[in-house]
Amino acid sequence: MKKLTRYILREHIGPFFFAFFIITFLLVIDYVPRIIDHVIDKDISIWIALELVALNLAWMLALSVPMSVLVAVLMAFGRLTSDFEITAIKACGINMMRVVFPLLVAGSVVMYGMIQFNDKVLPDLNKQARMLWGDIAAMRPTLVFRSGVFISDIPGYLILIDRIDHSTSRVEGVRITDVQDKNKPKIIVADSGFIKMAEGNRNIQFTLFNGEIHSLDVEDPENYRRLAFKKHIINIVDAGTELRRTDSEYRTDREMPIKEMQVNVERAKTAMKPFREKIGTYLAKNILSLFADSVAVSTDTTLTDSAAFALLKQKAKAEYKLIERTRKQIAAQQKMVNKFSIEIYKKYSIPAASLAFILIGAPLGIISRKGGMGVAIAISIALFVVYWAFLIGGEDLADRGLVPPFWAMWSANILIGGIGLYLLYKVVTEKPLFSFFRKLE
Repeated sequence: MKKLTRYILREHIGPFFFAFFIITFLLVIDYVPRIIDHVIDKDISIWIALELVALNLAWMLALSVPMSVLVAVLMAFGRLTSDFEITAIKACGINMMRVVFPLLVAGSVVMYGMIQFNDKVLPDLNKQARMLWGDIAAMRPTLVFRSGVFISDIPGYLILIDRIDHSTSRVEGVRITDVQDKNKPKIIVADSGFIKMAEGNRNIQFTLFNGEIHSLDVEDPENYRRLAFKKHIINIVDAGTELRRTDSEYRTDREMPIKEMQVNVERAKTAMKPFREKIGTYLAKNILSLFADSVAVSTDTTLTDSAAFALLKQKAKAEYKLIERTRKQIAAQQKMVNKFSIEIYKKYSIPAASLAFILIGAPLGIISRKGGMGVAIAISIALFVVYWAFLIGGEDLADRGLVPPFWAMWSANILIGGIGLYLLYKVVTEKPLFSFFRKLE
């Protein structure tokens, strides 16, 4: 039996790595155009581009491993069936569950490894990838000063230079509009000056001669100031052409380990308790008060019916606004709970898809009987579409609070695994399947 176990596992190793390479390659190819755009537009080096690919390989691996398990199971069992090896195994009196069991054990090992990867490795790499994307986006390598052409590549500035001598960096006829503060824009005009890059090509420095600074105030147009100067230096920061590495302590939900997200979930749940207690206490206290007011108003002979109704309506509206404001605060905290809960369940559910794919892949591989790559790919694509439709749709519904996060992330595994168990039962007991599968047999 140990030989059979080794043989079954060995039959899956080749198809698994083949599928893993192909699927990962396709994910990388789909991602490459985004990087190429930055290579062209930002003039980043090939090493930075390769670093981007390497950092984003993390989330690609998290997806490609379960997919590769499905393709491997379909191809392996399809070949074993087409070569009548499954028939021979059954003829020896070996139950099919004995054949599938080693795969479930191997799948459990893969699942555990991917959970650890998603929890310990993926968050940090996701953060590094996001920071690198942000640093690249801040680059402005296309910033080229040309005579008589407006320069608008620098946020908050609009620059026009009449003449530029690139050999000496001398400029003539300089007009700089500073709109960093939109309410108080400045216009700097100078006859001549010099331009140079400073701070390791991160900043631009203008040294201007014989000019004026016009300060405007949008809110108070009369507050206009004009200042003449013989020499004035302007430093424009973070406008360089080179990549500047930055770091931040901030992490998104996809950049946090499970424990950190669990802390955020508990913090949000704790924050909801006072608001819920406030609503309960407020309703118990004020409904009777509102009822008493209605009785008092109805017995007040000095008020007309319309005036009494308007007064009660105003009081009820004020009470409703307070309750609604508290309800929105609870909803905001619940949204945080859902957001982090989704990511927590996702770190478990995607690796667990390996087991679901084994359960459905083994009987489908036996039923198809052809074992060809085309059949395996066709079935895999169909299952992938169903799986990701449930996963993406479930995440969207959970974000909107329409579905609990657990069911949003685990429904695909439960559905596919349940169908797999049914098909496996039919294969083990050799009972007839639906007419569709009879045609395949």
